[in-house]
Amino acid sequence: MAKNEKKSSGELDAQAKEAKKKLKEAEKAGAQKGKAEKADKKKSSVKFRRFWKDFRGELKKIVWPDFKTVLKNTGIVLLTTVIIGVPVWILDYALSEGVLGLKKLAQGAKTEAVTTAPEFNYEDLLAQMAAEEEAAAQTEAAGEATVPVTEPITAPEAEPVAETEPAE
Repeated sequence: MAKNEKKSSGELDAQAKEAKKKLKEAEKAGAQKGKAEKADKKKSSVKFRRFWKDFRGELKKIVWPDFKTVLKNTGIVLLTTVIIGVPVWILDYALSEGVLGLKKLAQGAKTEAVTTAPEFNYEDLLAQMAAEEEAAAQTEAAGEATVPVTEPITAPEAEPVAETEPAE
């Protein structure tokens, strides 16, 4: 068949019936889906009501303490807090002071090292180097060779070891 040819009315009726059938099936599925959603909502509302009913029942089972018991328990909590807190505070204070003492000791040693170090003056060093260069130039001009004189390195003398008699 060519694309331009028209379909017969029988074929069109069959296609229309098929489309109606699919539409009815989709409507049934939608209705079933709607019923399922309503059932889920109903179940959730039933669960919610049951939760509150159980919750109220549990609240009725609670035995609330009287004022005297509340004061006694509060005193116990405060006393326990003080008993544990005071040693922790003392330990914290002692450790803090120890660390501060070490820090001051370290800073004191650093300050002492800085104050005992010799002063360095760059200008004096340059003047000294210039004087040495001038002296070396004068000795060269005079024709004298400068040979550095060093003393030989000797080992320090060992102290005599006293002999002891072996113990028997």
